[in-house]
Amino acid sequence: MENKVIEIKPLIGFGQLTFGASPSDVENFFGEPEEIEDLPGEADESDAEVWNYWEDGNTVFFEKDHGGKCTSFETDNSEAVLFGSHVFEMNEKELIQLMEKNGFKEIDIEDEEWGERRVSFSDAVMDFYFESDKLISVSWGVFIDLDTDEAKWPE
Repeated sequence: MENKVIEIKPLIGFGQLTFGASPSDVENFFGEPEEIEDLPGEADESDAEVWNYWEDGNTVFFEKDHGGKCTSFETDNSEAVLFGSHVFEMNEKELIQLMEKNGFKEIDIEDEEWGERRVSFSDAVMDFYFESDKLISVSWGVFIDLDTDEAKWPE
């Protein structure tokens, strides 16, 4: 993934990749994954294939119920940019302000039992995970209507 801007785009994708990308599109962008995992879904979730790019700190999820298309990303890459800001340099308050400034206001904050603090924006389908007040990972995905199980792919 040399010389590619690591830009988090809520509800759209990651850099030049958009949600709905095929595995070959992802491989053309990121290269061959370092590891591929199969994740069985829970009762209300789809089975997924997960491509890990450990060296770059990126993960790509393909949901089988959605045609094997890319439905979410996760990154812990310190160079990641969100709305023009290096997100891993921000604290929780700054991150919330950035999201609200960009129109995302449906926030939920929870301290997870394993010790991380999760700051979620359901209207952006994004989760920010903090450990000891430091952002450690960001995950974001395509909006999926829970009533119809239809994904809202970017146009």
